[in-house]
Amino acid sequence: MGRAVLGVDLGGTNLRAAVLTHDGEILSKHKEATHAADGKATVMVRLIESIRKQRALAVQQGYEVTAIGVGAPGIIHGEKGVVVKSPNFPDWNNLPLKAELEAALSMPVFIENDANAAALGEQWRGAGRTARSMILITLGTGVGGGIVLDGKIWHGADGMAGEIGHMTLEPEGRPCGCGNTGCLEMYASARGIVQSYRETSGEQAHHKTVTAEEIYHAAHEGDSFALRVMEETGRYLGIGMASLINIFNPEMIVIGGGVKDAWPLFIDAARREIMKRAFRFPAERVLIVPSALGDDAGIVGAAAVALQRTESMK
Repeated sequence: MGRAVLGVDLGGTNLRAAVLTHDGEILSKHKEATHAADGKATVMVRLIESIRKQRALAVQQGYEVTAIGVGAPGIIHGEKGVVVKSPNFPDWNNLPLKAELEAALSMPVFIENDANAAALGEQWRGAGRTARSMILITLGTGVGGGIVLDGKIWHGADGMAGEIGHMTLEPEGRPCGCGNTGCLEMYASARGIVQSYRETSGEQAHHKTVTAEEIYHAAHEGDSFALRVMEETGRYLGIGMASLINIFNPEMIVIGGGVKDAWPLFIDAARREIMKRAFRFPAERVLIVPSALGDDAGIVGAAAVALQRTESMK
């Protein structure tokens, strides 16, 4: 019987689970709505049932699942497998997720922050597979990220490294939900793009609800306000990446998330800003590329977490 690992991407909107071989081949995968508002007990039942179904499918294909990795949003105490706090699951405070899942499933479970897991997924089987050091920046409703150094997630002293979206770019800038002002998230996320468009276009944008996707489309069609906003988005992203390049000197920066779909509209401005602000040699050598795994990055990375942790225990 072959050996496999199971990866879970537990989001506030969707729950994804997949079985992967130890070489990273996806054998089966499944997605369903999380229904986070149903509360902890119901979500846990749904999570456990999804894992059991995938494990059964693995057995049918001749594979034994040796460990489970779970990527979860929020502040994670990785060694203990505790979800300290999660914005997507308000009733998950100091939840011993690892212990509860291991009790229900009778096998090793490893918990990781979801953005960290996605970064490791891209490094293992995605855009960053040729790099030992890389940074993932996810541009969605907010801005997230993960840092992989020498093939392993860099957690920092408290497990909170990689909060790329909360770099201060404008000290007196827009208020951010984290309590700071002027964070990258407020300028390079979908939410930030919408706010920039409203500010740039003035009254005409206040009479209707506009989405980031509509702004991308308007920019493609030549709308001057939308083009200016996407240029500004790239500029702020470039300022943030220049700091990351100077601090970490990564081989690669991978851009993921929904805003990645507007890549041609912002990447040139971002690169120009990097060349203005970062040290020349690391700025010239770093590769900046779009993500390759898309929605699969989380499940692939969670499986990689399980594989790395079990291998390190031998």
